Amino acid sequence: MTFSMRVDQTDQEVALSGMLRPFGADQMRAIRGTLETAAKNASGELCLDFKRLKYMNNVAFLEINRFVRWAVEARPNLKIRLIISSVIPWAIRKFQVIAEIYSSVSVEIYDVAFYPSQGMLEDAEFIDVLRLQERIIWEHEKTGLTNHGLYPGMKIADIACGFGDFAILLQKEFKPEHVTGVDHSRPALRYAQDHIRRLGLENVEYQYGDAAALLLPDNSFDFVSCRLSLQVFPQPERIMQELYRICKPGGRIYITNELLSCAYGYPEQDLIRATYKRFVELGRSIGMDLDTGIKTRQILGEAGLEDIRVNLIDINNMNTDCFDFARVVECWISVTANMARTAGAPPDYHAELSTGLRAHMAAITHPHGLASWPIYAGSGRKPMRVM
Repeated sequence: MTFSMRVDQTDQEVALSGMLRPFGADQMRAIRGTLETAAKNASGELCLDFKRLKYMNNVAFLEINRFVRWAVEARPNLKIRLIISSVIPWAIRKFQVIAEIYSSVSVEIYDVAFYPSQGMLEDAEFIDVLRLQERIIWEHEKTGLTNHGLYPGMKIADIACGFGDFAILLQKEFKPEHVTGVDHSRPALRYAQDHIRRLGLENVEYQYGDAAALLLPDNSFDFVSCRLSLQVFPQPERIMQELYRICKPGGRIYITNELLSCAYGYPEQDLIRATYKRFVELGRSIGMDLDTGIKTRQILGEAGLEDIRVNLIDINNMNTDCFDFARVVECWISVTANMARTAGAPPDYHAELSTGLRAHMAAITHPHGLASWPIYAGSGRKPMRVM
C-alpha cells in the first residue's frame, strides 16, 4: 500500500491520502486501530478526510465500512463526517452508500463549497474575452518572468490554469521541459486539451483537480504558478500550502493578483474610482478578494518562502491596444451581473456598476483619456531542506 495517514487530534480528523490497495483485511489492521482510537477519543464529530485518496480497492472499502459500523454501534452519540472531493468520482458513489445506511454519518463534497464563483467564471461566452485578457497580460508579464526565476528546461506546474494559454505561451519564450496544468473547471480543461492536441504539444498536460488538495506529488516542480486565482477563492492560504508542497526545495512559486480598487480612468475619474471600490465590495460579499494583489508580499512570506520578489504589471491604454482593453472591461459587466445575482444584490446595484464600467471603457478609448488596470506579480523561493 502506498498511502499516508495523518491524525489531527485538535480538529478530530483523520486524513488518508495516496492509494490504499491491501491484499487482505490483515493489512488494514494498523489503519483500523488508528481509526478506532480516534473514534474513542473524539467527542461530537469525527472527520475522515478522503479528498486526497486517489484509489481504494474493495478490501480497503469494506474495512472502512466495517469501522464505520463499529463506530456507530460503539459510539452512538458520535457523528462521523466523510470528506471527499468531486475530483475523485468513485468516492462520491462509494461513500454516499455508507451515509445512506447510517443516520449519524454524513458526506461532505468538499470542493463544491470551496469553488463558489466557478460557475460564473466558466461561461462559454467568456472564452474569447478571457483568452484576450490572457494575451494582454502576457505581453507585459513575460518580460518579468526571468526575474522571478523562470528559465528554459524547467518542470512547471500551473495551478488553476483555466483555458491553458499560459502553458502554451511559455513554450515559445521559455521552452520548459514539461508543464502540468490543473483546474477545477471541466469546460476549461476540455478547451485546453483540444488546443494542445491541435498544436501537437507533447510536453503539456492538463488535469482535473482541486487547487487546495492537489493530486500531485511533493517536491516535484521547479516552478509553480497560480495566476489571477488566489483572489477568487475564500481560503487562498490553503492553496498556497499546496503550491509550497509540490514545489521542489530551491524552486520558486509565482502568483499574480489584481488590485482592482486602484483601477483608474480619466475622464469621469470619480465615478470610475467609486465603481471599482463597489466592485471589490461585491466580490468580498461572495468570498472573493479582488484587492489580493496588494497582499502579495505578505502571502508569499506567510507561506514560508524566501527571496521574495514583487513587481507591478500596469495594463493601461498607452501600452495596450485600447479597444482590446475596453473589450475586457465590457466583459466585466456580465461578470458583475452574475456576481450581483449570487450575492442577492438589488437590480439597481448592478445598473450603477455597469454605468461606471462603461465610463471606464470610454476613458480607455478616449483620444485624451488615461486608464489603468493594476496587477501585482510576486514570487518566492522554497527554502532548501538540510537532510
